Amino acid sequence: MKFDCTGVILAGGKNSRLPGKKKTFQKVGDLMILESIYELFSNLFKEVIIVVNEPEEFAGWDMTVVTDIISSQCALAGLHAGLFYASFPYAYVTACDTPFVKQSVVEYIVGQIEPGYEVIIPSTDDGIEALSAAYSKDCIPLIENNLKKNIFMIKKFFRKKKVKEIPVEQLKMLDPEMEFIFNVNTPEDLEKAKTIVNKIRQ
Repeated sequence: MKFDCTGVILAGGKNSRLPGKKKTFQKVGDLMILESIYELFSNLFKEVIIVVNEPEEFAGWDMTVVTDIISSQCALAGLHAGLFYASFPYAYVTACDTPFVKQSVVEYIVGQIEPGYEVIIPSTDDGIEALSAAYSKDCIPLIENNLKKNIFMIKKFFRKKKVKEIPVEQLKMLDPEMEFIFNVNTPEDLEKAKTIVNKIRQ
């Protein structure tokens, strides 16, 4: 059964550190990164939205393609657009450059959604992971307020009492290497991702 939740993929970054083809179209194993995320999201969620800068490049995909409403080409603006267009009260959000999004982790985070919380977010050994988290549409005015003030760090709009952090220990039970947060920013990251996928296959 699919969740009453929107899956949002943020693909509006500038791609500055990985020249050439967009990160989301890079192949890791047999699939493009976007294909891996899309397959998972379309199985888990009743609605899938991708936030992009150039919608024509995503024609033909069976998901809702949108662009930033408040243009700043930052992840916060992408999050805002994803929540704005979402048909459900909550959206699970990930970046387009995360090739190892894991079903068990996404299901666990989305399963922790409950009234009164605006953000359900994983903790990691390095802090919280804002681009592998669930957000309520109630966040929209808070995000708009920060975008107007040019405050672009996602966690800056959080209201502490309305944030539920998922302990890293719990997440490591589902994904011991925490690969669900690994993202491809550089050519070196892409090579590492290919090494990881080969190891998974063995």
